[in-house]
Amino acid sequence: MTLCMTVVVAVLIGGCASANVDTAQQSVPLLREVTTPGRIEALELTEASGLVQSARDGTVFWSHGDSGNEPRLFAFDSAGRSLGTVPVLGASNRDWEALAVGPCLRGHCLYIGDVGDNYARRDHVTIWRIAEPQPNDMSSERAQALNIAYVDGPRDVEAIWVAPDTTLFLITKRPDRHNDRWRAARVYRVKASAWRDTGVVTAEIVDSLPIVPLKGKGGGWITDASLSRADASGDRRLAVRTYNSVYIFAVDRSSGRPGALLGRCSLKSLPEQDSGEGVTWLPDERLLFDHEGVRASLHIGRCP
Repeated sequence: MTLCMTVVVAVLIGGCASANVDTAQQSVPLLREVTTPGRIEALELTEASGLVQSARDGTVFWSHGDSGNEPRLFAFDSAGRSLGTVPVLGASNRDWEALAVGPCLRGHCLYIGDVGDNYARRDHVTIWRIAEPQPNDMSSERAQALNIAYVDGPRDVEAIWVAPDTTLFLITKRPDRHNDRWRAARVYRVKASAWRDTGVVTAEIVDSLPIVPLKGKGGGWITDASLSRADASGDRRLAVRTYNSVYIFAVDRSSGRPGALLGRCSLKSLPEQDSGEGVTWLPDERLLFDHEGVRASLHIGRCP
């Protein structure tokens, strides 16, 4: 079941003027219960691009730098206090822009998205997968690489998530104009079986979101996504962050695909929203947000 059939068709033939544009002049409630628990202490983490909560220790959070930085992960608590830095063995960092946590044969893995492509020129991008390390490990295990090419050509991506069966989903970030119309953000899927392939695998379009990125950072550029843990009923939710909003979607239990839009909140109450990159769920269904910059603030809030 798709989010909006008109949007899905628009993805294939050129756009959807009636989509819920992120910059539309409408009343969007502010993020609720906002607190600022601290700042990221690690001075080397100046461009925090991904953010996830540890799958095995809810007090630990992981992040990383983007292009020009070393292939390493930074661990800190919800107040930003440094817990350790872990080099990722066997990986390279061309433009790390996304981070997800998900299952794997070794239990819980971190999925690092070397998926940044500002000018849409890369013939393929890479997801690095490692068993989640301890914050004080000298290095991770050797990373497994999954090389991906999009079915319709290069795309800039900063948001990924991993379904319970290890199917991987990716969302386009930037404006895409076709036939004089702006396209809705597209959702790509890489099947779980792709991890057995040593070549370049194809990411197929499976859906679109009711978000239409437009020119300028205020135009709904998508910078991260986070899949919640299953609740008591087995349901999960997907948070999708732009520079100025966070969207909450239902998620299909079996496929991991996004479903109905459950809510949207403005991030205008966050001081550094224009440089905001990461989002992750907390166990109490609040969200933790990070930002780029030296000693960047961490913020917590609830949506809807």
